[in-house]
Amino acid sequence: MPQLGRYRFSFDTWKTLEIEDDYLEESEEIEDPEVETKEWKPIGGTPCEGVSIVFVDGVRRTENLIYLEDEEGNFTEGAFVSVGAGALFMTHARINPAEEAFRNFKVERYLLLKKGLDLGEEKLRFEFGESILEFAVKTTEKELSPFVNELMSRMEAEVAEKTYREVKPDLMITDGTVHYTAKVKELPFVGYVKKHRKRYIPNEKTYIFRELKVGERTPIVKLHSQPAMEGEGVKSFDKFTWYVRISENEGISGIARLEVSAGIGLRRAVELANKTAWIIPEFASAEFSDRRAPHNLTPIKYLENALRRRLGSQALIRRILIKELLTPR
Repeated sequence: MPQLGRYRFSFDTWKTLEIEDDYLEESEEIEDPEVETKEWKPIGGTPCEGVSIVFVDGVRRTENLIYLEDEEGNFTEGAFVSVGAGALFMTHARINPAEEAFRNFKVERYLLLKKGLDLGEEKLRFEFGESILEFAVKTTEKELSPFVNELMSRMEAEVAEKTYREVKPDLMITDGTVHYTAKVKELPFVGYVKKHRKRYIPNEKTYIFRELKVGERTPIVKLHSQPAMEGEGVKSFDKFTWYVRISENEGISGIARLEVSAGIGLRRAVELANKTAWIIPEFASAEFSDRRAPHNLTPIKYLENALRRRLGSQALIRRILIKELLTPR
């Protein structure tokens, strides 16, 4: 059995790490459903032709699972993973060349292990031809799947902050719940949440979902958010959230939820909410071209595809890992 540091190891060549999408959905409590208005009726979006927008998203992929065996015969699972994030900058109703639109792409690779395992190395580095494949060794007390999501979420936040400061767009859309660093720096990032795992409108006000037309939104609700992540800069904080109808699909299936940090102030949040109610339906995907329609916005789809290409060939990476780690030295 080959060695990695002081551990014997083996690859699981067919199984992949199941990475769940819902881990970063926080525990949020409705604090004030009438923070914007007591009159609960649909609010039309504000037309904003020519608005500049940045979309930010991340991707992750398991390259290979690995089992490590210590001197006492205990087995522990680990995973080689690749994580990427990037931004797409565009101006509505204008031609946006790809070389100008795609910005700040970033890819990092990790060997993730359970805390307590020590390989004696911070990085594993493999050279092939004129290229280098490098995996940073990280340990965690958590399950590997949510830890991958945390790594991706932090990378997305870094990309979002850098891109925002570079181009100062009118709208900054991050795919998924808004990140905690946006609270610390009071940045006007709008989190775009596709899936409805929880409802942030009181029962007596849900009638509004049936009344919303495409391009309209609900009034803003104030939430108190308890983060699922840990680490520096992570703390509970308040958010403003609202729902937008993005398609004619019946019921909640044609509605998306958006949110911002309450640190930007209610007035700014209302401005952003009005813009998103008008512009987000413009980017809703169609069922014939995207199985996640209408919620997977078309710019995010193209951003995800570009990011996956940046991760490189999974088959090639697997061959390199097997060749370099299993070949006797």
